[in-house]
Amino acid sequence: MDITVTRAPQAHVLHISGRWDFFSAANFEEICDELLRAEDMRDVVLDLAAVPYLSSFGLRAILELAKRLEPLSGNLRVADMQPAVAKVFIGSGFHRLFRHFPDVPSALAALGRKT
Repeated sequence: MDITVTRAPQAHVLHISGRWDFFSAANFEEICDELLRAEDMRDVVLDLAAVPYLSSFGLRAILELAKRLEPLSGNLRVADMQPAVAKVFIGSGFHRLFRHFPDVPSALAALGRKT
């Protein structure tokens, strides 16, 4: 898994590529730890366009990030899921926990409105 971070006016965007499994979930958590400590990361959009596979470890990492953003009054949005990833996301009930969008600009626009 590779993670590239960009900063938009509304949020940090984490562009994730590759399989999100046991091994890569730990890498994701380390990067989020660094961003939470070093930057004013409060609102986050996860760009999953290049993630072909999402395991339960990835779901747990998403949930953990959301828990860490909550005391900061932060928001987590998910964008651009591939069909296989969307199936896991919806099948696990995560679509009820996190707003998801067809693309990053839509997610950023929603954060701008704080919906």
